[in-house]
Amino acid sequence: MRRAVKILLCLVIILNAGSAYAYTQANQGITGLWEYPTAEIPDDGSGRFGYTHDSPYAYYFLDTAFLPWLEINARFSLFDSVMSGKRRYMDKAMDLKLMIWHTSNPDLWFVPSIAAGVSDMMGTELMKAWYGAATWRWGKFALTAGYGSDRMNGFFAGFEWDITNWLTLKAEYSPLDYTQDVALGGSKILKKGPSEKYNVGVVVRTPWGMEGSVSRQRGDEWAFSISQRINLNGSIFGDPRESFKSFNAPGDARLVTWDDVNSEDLISRIKSGLEKYVRIRDVDIKLENTEDGHKLSLAYENYGYSSHAEAMARVLVILSAVMPETEEFVLIVKRADVPIVQAAFPGSLLFDMRARNLREDDPLHSAVFSWSGEGFDDPDAENLLADKARHTVKAVVVYEPRADQTLSEEYMDRWDVDLEYTGRYSHGFDGIFDVRFPVHVHADTSDVTGLWWEKDFNDKIRIQQAGLTWLNNFGTEGRAWLFGEGGYLDESWFGANLWGRYYGEKGGWWLGARLSAMHDRDPYSFAGLTSGRWAYYYGTAFDDTERSEWRTLAFVQAGYHFTGLDLDVEAAYGRFADEDKGYKISVTRHWDDLALGFWYINTDVKAPDKDFTRAGVHMEIPAERWFGSWFGNSSSRIWEQNTMLQSAWSEESGREGGIIRTPERMMSQLRPEVMQRNVERLVRAYCSYDENGNDDKETQEIRSLLEYITR
Repeated sequence: MRRAVKILLCLVIILNAGSAYAYTQANQGITGLWEYPTAEIPDDGSGRFGYTHDSPYAYYFLDTAFLPWLEINARFSLFDSVMSGKRRYMDKAMDLKLMIWHTSNPDLWFVPSIAAGVSDMMGTELMKAWYGAATWRWGKFALTAGYGSDRMNGFFAGFEWDITNWLTLKAEYSPLDYTQDVALGGSKILKKGPSEKYNVGVVVRTPWGMEGSVSRQRGDEWAFSISQRINLNGSIFGDPRESFKSFNAPGDARLVTWDDVNSEDLISRIKSGLEKYVRIRDVDIKLENTEDGHKLSLAYENYGYSSHAEAMARVLVILSAVMPETEEFVLIVKRADVPIVQAAFPGSLLFDMRARNLREDDPLHSAVFSWSGEGFDDPDAENLLADKARHTVKAVVVYEPRADQTLSEEYMDRWDVDLEYTGRYSHGFDGIFDVRFPVHVHADTSDVTGLWWEKDFNDKIRIQQAGLTWLNNFGTEGRAWLFGEGGYLDESWFGANLWGRYYGEKGGWWLGARLSAMHDRDPYSFAGLTSGRWAYYYGTAFDDTERSEWRTLAFVQAGYHFTGLDLDVEAAYGRFADEDKGYKISVTRHWDDLALGFWYINTDVKAPDKDFTRAGVHMEIPAERWFGSWFGNSSSRIWEQNTMLQSAWSEESGREGGIIRTPERMMSQLRPEVMQRNVERLVRAYCSYDENGNDDKETQEIRSLLEYITR
C-alpha cells in the first residue's frame, strides 16, 4: 500500500511539474492546508476575506501579505457549543506567518520554502500556538511538513494538488489537541475528541476570485468555507491598471510642434483636456523660453482623487497628448493653495507616454521630486479652473460596524446618511461640516445604542465633525510645517489640535510634537458639551461635574519611512486624554491611497489582565476602490476604521482624543519620495498597455525575509 502511494505521488509530481498554482487558505484564514499552515504566503499586497464553518468552530477572517515575507490574518472566532450571554462565545485573534526562505528555482526542487509563525498572538490567546513549516512545491503539487507547539501538538503534514485551474484537492495529518480549546469560565469548545486525525477536502475557484471549499474534518464533521481574493495594490477586486486602460486624452495623431501652436492656443488645449479628464482645481500655468528650450510650469490642487499620484499621472497623460517637444516641465501639487511637492520631468517623458512605450534610458529615472517651498509666484502665470469644486455639499452613505461589543449580539452595525459640506480655501485652510442622520440599526436599539462604555454611538441626529484645518510651512522650503485644527473633532470631542513636523529632505523621516486641548461632548445633544467629564464605571457612564471640564494632551513624535515597501513606523510618547502617560507604536503599510496598519499603546494604566493598554488595527480604504470599478466614479473620500484587537480594555486610558485630519493623512502621500514612487508605478502601468490593450505584468522578485536582507 505504501509503495503504491509513493508511486502515485511521483506520477502526480511529474505530470504537474512547471504548471501554475494558486494558494488556498486554512479554516482560520491563514494560507495553509485545513487546520495547519503551509510555508507559503500570498503575493505582496494580496490576500482574501471570508467565512468558514466547521462546527462547533466558525471564523470570519481577513488575511493579507502585509509585507512580501509577512502574512497577517485577523479573525473573529465563534464557538457554537459555548454561549456568552445571549450569543455564541466570540474571540478576537491575529495570526502571523514569516516567510524565512522561499524556493522558486526549479533546479532546487529538493529545497523547501521555510516559514515560521504564531497563531492567536494577542487577546485571550485561546488558540495560541507557535510553529515552523517547510513546503516543497513541484508545479501544481505541494507537500508540507512542520511542527507546532501547544494546541498544534507536534508533527503535522499534508499535500495540495491543483487538479485543474479551478479545483484543488487538499489532505493533511492533524494531531491537533482540541482539549486545549477552553473558553473563559472553563467550558470545553469541542465536547468530544476527534474520531480521526485526518482532514481532506476540495477547493473550487472562480474566474473573479471567489473560492469555496468543502471538507471532512476530524472524521465526523463537514466543514464549508467561502472567500474572496483581494488585491491591495490596485482596486480591491480588479487590476490596478484598469482605470488607465481606457483613458485616452485628446490629441492629434501627429506630434505637435511649437510652430503649429501659439501660447494662447496651447494653454487653451491644456485647459480643455484638464477640465474634461482630470478633477483638479486652482491651476496656475506658465510657459517660458529658456536657453535650453521650452519649459512648462503647472501648479494645481487635487480635489477629485483619493490618490494624489493618480491625479498627477492623469495630468501627465493630458500634457503628453497636447504638448509639443519640451525641454523640461514642472508640476507643483498644492493643498488649500499652499504648494507642497514639486516634480521636475524631462520633456522626453511626454513623447514616451504618447507612444505608451518607455525607452531603455527611461526618463522617469531623471525626474526630480522635492518639497515645493513657495512654488512659483509669477505675474505672468495664468490661472485656470480657479473656482472649480471650492465648495462641495453632498449626502454620503456611511456604514458603522460594531463587532463583539455586547453579550446580546455577535455583530452589530448601523447605516447612516451624512449631510456634508467641505470647503477648500486659500492660505492653508480647509473646512468641514458633517451632520449624521442614523437610518437603520441592526438588532434592537437598546442593544446597540445602549452601550454604556460607548455612549457616542446612539440614535440621535448630531454633528459628526465641524471645524477648520490649517497648514503652513512659513517659507521653510517645505521641510518644517505647522498643522492646526479646531471645532467638533469627532462624535466624542470638541477642541483643538496643533502639530509641528520637521521632515527630511525627501520626507523619509520626520520629528514632531502635538499639543491638544479638548472637552467632552454631550452624546445626546446635537452640538452640546458636558458640564464636566464623561466618566465610566462598570455598568454605567455619567457626566462627572466634579472633574475638570478641559483635558490637555501632549506628545513628542517621530516617524521613519521605508521607501521600497511604502511602510511607515511611528512612535509617540506623552500624556493621553485621561492623564495617563505612556507611548504608542504604529506600523502602517500603504498601497498608494489605501493603508493597513497596526498600533500598540502602553501607558501607566493597563487593560485588565494585560501588560499593555490597547492594541488594534487601522484601515484607510478609498471609496473609489470599492465602488469605482463598478460605477466608474471618482472620489477623494477615504473610509477610516479602527478596530481593537483585545476584547477587554480600560475605558479611561490610552485614548488619543478627537482628530479631524492628522498630518499623516494630509501629507503621507505628498512626501517627495512617496509621490515619486507612486507616480512612477502608475506611469509605467499606463505605458504597459499596447494598442490592443495588452499589458506586461511585473513579477514579484522578493518573497522571503532572507531575500530582502541580502538584496
